[in-house]
Amino acid sequence: MSAATPSPDRYYQEVASYYDDDAQDFEQRYEVNPVLQRIRGAFREITEREAFTHALEIGCGPGFDVEYFAATYPERKVSAIDVSPGMIELAQRRCDGAGLTNVSLGVGSVEDIPQVFPEQKFDLIFVYFGGLNTVFDLRKAAADLRKVCTPDARLVLTFVNRYYLTEIPLWLLMRRFDKAFERVTNRWRGYSDLRKIPSRPYSAGDIRRAFGPDFRMGYRRGFSLLYPAWYRSHLLPKLGSKAETLWKIDSVLAKTPLWNTGEYSLYEMRVKS
Repeated sequence: MSAATPSPDRYYQEVASYYDDDAQDFEQRYEVNPVLQRIRGAFREITEREAFTHALEIGCGPGFDVEYFAATYPERKVSAIDVSPGMIELAQRRCDGAGLTNVSLGVGSVEDIPQVFPEQKFDLIFVYFGGLNTVFDLRKAAADLRKVCTPDARLVLTFVNRYYLTEIPLWLLMRRFDKAFERVTNRWRGYSDLRKIPSRPYSAGDIRRAFGPDFRMGYRRGFSLLYPAWYRSHLLPKLGSKAETLWKIDSVLAKTPLWNTGEYSLYEMRVKS
């Protein structure tokens, strides 16, 4: 590791600071963003295809999905972790307000799960909207997740994708050459031009190399290949009914080699025996 590379503790402090400062806006963005709502609904639908006993969400943010799964399945346990104390505070407030008693929340990174939830094993682990794009070491994170899985555990993980092809010409048209190629050249550090966050977009190959030693890859799907990304939700009124057509085309493209060329990629995995 070079002298310029921060330690894991310093790295996660930077990530936590970013999301602490963004917590309130993060919560409000979802409530007014139809693209986020639609994609989140699709993530949940895939996650709910199989039953679980004890679920763990990594990078839970303000708790939208913790609340959803705990309220929908009150007889099951839902735990969640986030590196941002501000996000966990919002999530706890949300769950307390809903009167949920089957929820446990904690502050920390993937590496902290055994300390935050000692002696706990999970048969479902899910990550929405790229929570693992901000881990310090993805291969180590995958190995750490394996340690807290039950033998029959299922993972539903989504990542910000490295090869988001439709974004390149859009940024070029805007003469934003820096933005056009920052993902493919691995210089992407979050969505904001004003403040960068320690993060990295991942390709399908990156995911296989990190998770392949411990998990079997199963179902996979890309999102926002042609359908607008969440930060382009302002295009929906202009697109009108064409937006629905783009969503359907994305569903078709998800079954082709182009599936991994959108904003997000979802992977379903299972523990290797």
